[in-house]
Amino acid sequence: MKKILLMLGTAVLAVIAGCSSSGPVIDYDNSIDFSGYKTFAFISDHPLMRGEGATAASPLLEGRLMRITEDAMSAKGFRIVDNPEAADFAIGFTSGARDKIKVNSYPEPYRPYYGGWGGWGAPYYGGYSGGSNVDVQQYVEGTLAIDIYDVAEHKPAWHGVATKRITDKMRRNPDESLTEIVTEIFEGFPPGAMNP
Repeated sequence: MKKILLMLGTAVLAVIAGCSSSGPVIDYDNSIDFSGYKTFAFISDHPLMRGEGATAASPLLEGRLMRITEDAMSAKGFRIVDNPEAADFAIGFTSGARDKIKVNSYPEPYRPYYGGWGGWGAPYYGGYSGGSNVDVQQYVEGTLAIDIYDVAEHKPAWHGVATKRITDKMRRNPDESLTEIVTEIFEGFPPGAMNP
């Protein structure tokens, strides 16, 4: 009995862990001195690229990302300039979404068998039923990558990416959702800095 309860407890923990969203993944070139960065620009007039196999980039999404990023960088003390060649660093985005299916199988719990009609007749038997319950979830997973390029060196300097399950709330409030995601990604920029 303890073994079955342990298996069920482990399955529940696995489901909870599978539903939680991990934080952003950050990578950067540690040979770059980020402390010299003061100004930034977007890498082009249209800094949003779509991931492989994705449809064309939404101009609304691109505009939101640019505005939210400008606000986030200004809050960190960086100043935007119009010309990417005059900036210390340039920012670009990549986004994509894909349909996902998550399948979980749970063992049926231990069930007693009494046998006979109405519980009369055969003796009590206990045992594992041998069946399982299957839970299938279909959802959309979105990914946003933010890349920072060192203008003087003409090379990638910093990369942050977040992957989230896209919910109905996110679709209804895209500004709020994107602000949260962009802020979360930029918590790691610049590397080594104390962020508020």
